[in-house]
Amino acid sequence: MKNSKGVISITANHIEPGIKKYKGEIDAALHNIMKSAGLSFTPYLFNDGRVLLVLPNNTAAFLYASKEVLYETLSLT
Repeated sequence: MKNSKGVISITANHIEPGIKKYKGEIDAALHNIMKSAGLSFTPYLFNDGRVLLVLPNNTAAFLYASKEVLYETLSLT
């Protein structure tokens, strides 16, 4: 489900295929920010600039159109 801010909720069965298809890599800097904020997401940066935040145990995820959208949504700017 996509909202007006460019965020899509992703079901568990689409997480791993999406990471593979879009060559997702864990973003270490963003991961440190998440941990500092007390959030337990694993952030993947895709080759097209989108960011996937995966919940523990890959139960669900949220796909953001860009890091900027993520920062705005989480009020990290």
